[in-house]
Amino acid sequence: MRIEEIIDKTVTNIYSLVTLEVGGLDTGECFIELDNKYLIDIPFGYSDEIWLKELHKDAVSLFTDLSDYPVYFINKDNKTVGEIVKKYKHKRWNIFNKLGKFIFGQDILIKEYQPYKVEYRENPLKHIKERKIVDFIWYTDDNDKGLFLLDNGYLISETIVAPHGTGLAGLNYYESIKDLKESRGDKYLKLTDEKKGSH
Repeated sequence: MRIEEIIDKTVTNIYSLVTLEVGGLDTGECFIELDNKYLIDIPFGYSDEIWLKELHKDAVSLFTDLSDYPVYFINKDNKTVGEIVKKYKHKRWNIFNKLGKFIFGQDILIKEYQPYKVEYRENPLKHIKERKIVDFIWYTDDNDKGLFLLDNGYLISETIVAPHGTGLAGLNYYESIKDLKESRGDKYLKLTDEKKGSH
């Protein structure tokens, strides 16, 4: 598929395959589905061609559940772990707590570890599903993958290798060009500008 053919195509699904390597590097691969027909790869920098891909048997859809997700708040008083341990070390040896452990088989509950508030955060993937690609952006001075600019301003890309535990392997996104510039600078090129300049 020619690179210019992705313009006005709709992102109907994104499948991801992430492998975690404790103490090493995490790896990620994305399969971008366009118009419910094609699975493509995100190119490194500018490329005349977009690779068509076969879906890996272990890849999972990122759009299966687009509901907002809960964030639990604990330790309302902002005590250190040491302070919490010290407080409950004394309580644990209380005769009533020993008796409770003997009868019910459980230690006392540590209230600082119980959520005191729950907030729901918006799932950003809902802003990527069913959006049209309006441009392709890339940086010439690095080896990262390019980015698809969507019609609502979001940009999507992928990171193939990242340090373990960073959560960066796989799909990455920016909510706007402004966010992209703040993170990576403004020395990028756009497919639509390059095509205009070549005519």
